[in-house]
Amino acid sequence: MSAKKIDEQRQQAYFDFLMKLLLVAAQSEGNDKLFYPLFLENIELLNEEFALYLRIKVNQFYEEYEFQQCLTLAAILTLISEAIQKFPQGSKANNLEIAIAGYEAALPILSQPENQLMRAHLQNNLGLAYKERIYGNVSDNIEQAIQCDRAALQIFTDEAFPEQWARVSGNLAIAYQERSQGEPADNLERSIAILQSTLQVNTREAFPYKWANTQVNLGAAYFRRILGKQADNIELAITCYEASLQVLTKQESPPLWAGIQNNLGVACSQRINGEKADNLERSIECYKAALEIRTLSELPIDWAETEDNLGSAYLRRIRGDRADNLEKAIQHYQAVLQVRTHQALPQLWAQTQNNLGNTYLDRIRGDRAENIDRAITCYQGALQVYSREGTPQSWADTQMNLGNAYFSIILGDTATNIELGIQCYQGALLVYTREAHPLNWAKIQQNLGNAYRQITAGDRAENLEQAIRSCEATLQVYSQELDPCYWANAQVILGNAYADRVKGVREENLKAAIDCYHKALQVNTREALPENWAMVINDLGVAYEKLGETEKAIAHFKLALEIYTPAAFPSDCLRVGRSLGNIAFTTEQWDKAIEANSQAIEAVETSRSWIVSEQRRQEILESSFLVYANTIQACVNNKQLDKAIEYVERGRSQRLVDFMASNDLYSTESISPEIQTYLQQYDSLQQQIDSYRYPQLSKSQQEFATVKISTRSRAALAAINESIAQLEAQKQQVWEQLRRLDPVLAGEMKVAAPNLAHIQQLIDYQTTAILSFYTTYQNTHIFVIKRDRITCHTCLEQDKGLQTWIFERWLLPYVQNKAEWENSLQSTLSQLAKSLDLKQLIEHHLSGIEELIVIPHLYLHSIPFSALPIDNDQYLGDRFLIRYAPSCQVLEFCHKRPQTNVQLRYGTVEDATEDLPCVSFECSQLAQIYSIPEERRLRGRSQATVSNYRRLVEQVSGLHSSHHAQSRFDNPLESKLFLGDGSITLGQLLTPAWRFPNLEDVFLSCCETNLGLTEITDDVLTLSTGFLCAGARSVIATLWAVDDLATALFSIFYHQYRQQGKSRIVSLQQAQEKLRSLSGQALSEYQQQLIPLLESKFKAAEKARKAAKECRDREVKGSETYINWYDQYKQHKKVAESLLRTKKQFKDAIEKPLPFSHPSDWAAFTCSGLR
Repeated sequence: MSAKKIDEQRQQAYFDFLMKLLLVAAQSEGNDKLFYPLFLENIELLNEEFALYLRIKVNQFYEEYEFQQCLTLAAILTLISEAIQKFPQGSKANNLEIAIAGYEAALPILSQPENQLMRAHLQNNLGLAYKERIYGNVSDNIEQAIQCDRAALQIFTDEAFPEQWARVSGNLAIAYQERSQGEPADNLERSIAILQSTLQVNTREAFPYKWANTQVNLGAAYFRRILGKQADNIELAITCYEASLQVLTKQESPPLWAGIQNNLGVACSQRINGEKADNLERSIECYKAALEIRTLSELPIDWAETEDNLGSAYLRRIRGDRADNLEKAIQHYQAVLQVRTHQALPQLWAQTQNNLGNTYLDRIRGDRAENIDRAITCYQGALQVYSREGTPQSWADTQMNLGNAYFSIILGDTATNIELGIQCYQGALLVYTREAHPLNWAKIQQNLGNAYRQITAGDRAENLEQAIRSCEATLQVYSQELDPCYWANAQVILGNAYADRVKGVREENLKAAIDCYHKALQVNTREALPENWAMVINDLGVAYEKLGETEKAIAHFKLALEIYTPAAFPSDCLRVGRSLGNIAFTTEQWDKAIEANSQAIEAVETSRSWIVSEQRRQEILESSFLVYANTIQACVNNKQLDKAIEYVERGRSQRLVDFMASNDLYSTESISPEIQTYLQQYDSLQQQIDSYRYPQLSKSQQEFATVKISTRSRAALAAINESIAQLEAQKQQVWEQLRRLDPVLAGEMKVAAPNLAHIQQLIDYQTTAILSFYTTYQNTHIFVIKRDRITCHTCLEQDKGLQTWIFERWLLPYVQNKAEWENSLQSTLSQLAKSLDLKQLIEHHLSGIEELIVIPHLYLHSIPFSALPIDNDQYLGDRFLIRYAPSCQVLEFCHKRPQTNVQLRYGTVEDATEDLPCVSFECSQLAQIYSIPEERRLRGRSQATVSNYRRLVEQVSGLHSSHHAQSRFDNPLESKLFLGDGSITLGQLLTPAWRFPNLEDVFLSCCETNLGLTEITDDVLTLSTGFLCAGARSVIATLWAVDDLATALFSIFYHQYRQQGKSRIVSLQQAQEKLRSLSGQALSEYQQQLIPLLESKFKAAEKARKAAKECRDREVKGSETYINWYDQYKQHKKVAESLLRTKKQFKDAIEKPLPFSHPSDWAAFTCSGLR
């Protein structure tokens, strides 16, 4: 690049600035600070371009000036370069580039013998600048620094210039410490030899400060030394640092003193001799002492270095709470990144990213999967800076750490992740060869051994043999005396490989594993390394279990749990507790099984409480189902039913409990602006989805019917469905962000599961009992809870298991063939009643009981318990009043809601899509019963809109919602109520935007409003539970798609009983009985009201159909308008046909003795919540 390529205006600015610098230099007399005001005034000119301009302009001056003038200019350039090199403000990287440009521009003039001292001085300064240089390749910069120092030492000899020789030699020694080219061991030995030689000049008596600085540099060299014993080298380093502190005190040399404290902290943190815990505590003390001087405001770069080291000390700290230590480490590393930015200090930024990654990889709190992802992000960020060529060791270290992270991933394909880890380890081996870096090479071999032990791809037996070979190779380098911790870790991994080994004799392999573990315990003692000790003790327990030595296995697992507590190490506690629980369960040692599993469950709940991702919270519960199930089974077997029911509640419906806890909180507190924003985004996306499902109509079209998309082309439908799927995915993303701000998920409030005493307080009468169902892997238990006792009824076993049987015989037929399901409904329920052994349940556990609060489990939530036969002519719902709850905890939330103490103020939402024949009849009857005014009746498409629905619910305490609804098994949050201009989803009902604290009663006279496919966590996510979360005390809902006429009649009967003052469940029971026993003759009494209404609606539908046909026929066939009118036509035709069917159904029904006696007509209705 030539000067011509620099903008002329910039050239002039640089020239003026240079002239001012030359003028100041002529007057400075070596005082660097005289330049500082001028630097500050022109700080925008201190850049790489000025460094280039300086080189070019000085060469021009040399061509124009006499030699003596050039010599003077060179001297002045040296002064300017020294000043800019020391200037503390602006960009350090740019300042160093300008200094280097100045020095190198001055060098050619100083080639004469008479200028050799000036030249040597300049070479020394240039070497320092290259050593500190930020731009360029680090390795190349160090080589340049070494060349400069060597050039200076050709002039500054120890005989002629001993002091200068000692100073430059010291700089050369430091450069060798930082050198990456050549053999690292040789470079460090050269550094040590040079420093020791300088002590012949820099004695403590003659030059105490120089002597002390040399001790500091020697300490650094010994600390990094490869040759000799590592323990001895670290001791030598500590001795050097401590010696330097005798001279460099806090009072006289605060920055130097702080730097030595920092280095001493590093040495203590890595010390092998002495107690490791004590060494780490001393290192923390040193760092904290250093930070008394190294503050963010005064010494930001140094402050960041010590903060980074302090983070590393907390990462490795033994004393104190491990989880707290790791959180402190993260805080320190994140603070460091205020100074170490990617732009300003890329190498140091990468170092801190690497350290932060290590901490996230070990982190106990938070989501383990998320922590690993963060670690990988940190390592990948560091590798954007580190390169194999420029910073080989840092690159190799980070590759090794990244391999560890891939190896630790708990989600995704395990085999792929392990392969990625192995690739990283093998990459690191390109730098860390056995010859050049034996210790690091051995560490990677150890990691490879661990990887090969667990890899699933390839030949399992051969992989394990490779693991053994890798560990044995490691132990050829590591020794117990010199590298005790690494040696012990290698023994553990080797033991694990032998414990899993396929080849050889199993018993001998296990004994070899046990021998390795015992060797590791010589280093990993409980006192010195409790976490490592617990790891090995657990491994011993696993080995003894495989050998069949059960008592030894149990003893070791129990010992490990003394360290692996639920609060400190939840993941490890879950793993060990589960192992102990399983072995105790298998051997029928129920007390031990309960104790171990209780710790595991506490660990699960601790881990879950640290996670803000709703999905991950669910995954943790799903993966831990067996722990809860075995605990409950053990409690039952051990006759500890009070504990059993407590664990039942702790393991079920926790997602729903989270919703209710946070939503009840929002009923009295305002919603933050951030949450409001997400709520608006969520509703906006739902409106976009509705716009696809219900396109905007012209005014003339709106007079007739709702547009459907059924007649659109296949391509158009595919496009619409794809758009809706994309919007639903966006909604899910907004939902996740919204839930992350939830006070329960964020850990701001905790919800404790009720114990038996709390559960019994939910029972208002002596004649009421709670039936809490729970299916373990062995049995289905029904816990019968009364006000004064708890008993347990265990059901008869099914060949396939009760839950599988219900899925295959009840849910699957309902989805695949509704008619077939309906035909087999009674026989299926009869078989289920036998499996539940209801007669024995009633006889032995329900004497004197009149009301049942049923809490189903898993697929039992879809069962109409009121229709389970108990005698030839009697159902369970005849014998008992029945209401439901998703869990006792949910019921407790309903109980705690304040009573409104006002007369029910009812509102109705009626036939929002104008295609249900009997809804207007149904709701007109309700309007008479409750004297509902017109403004609280949302009738038809124009009134029953989403916004009107919401306003109505805010105004009333009783809501009757009669229209279409849909349950979504594939995505429960998308279950919805269909309204005139869109829909209301379950997801919306579960957000803080839908809070109705004054809502007492909700009657969802719609299809499938209490139907959901319950997963292993037993979260019943239905529209019914959505309204419970939104604030309702009780919800009447349906378990399947109900008949319109039967539903209308049932609703009328129910509300008639409610108006008489009867409770919800009494009204439900009597309405079901009345509908079931309603004769055809009694039904005919409604003929005068219903038939004229149906005929009138039929005429309107026919008129609309004909009008739509006429409009369609006026349009071009196949056009968008034609398709819309054709949709209208088909819709009105469908409505007309439905009206005719209902009219015929009614006339047929009045000819039957009992037209609605089949359970499909009356048993779908359930009451959830309060009595």
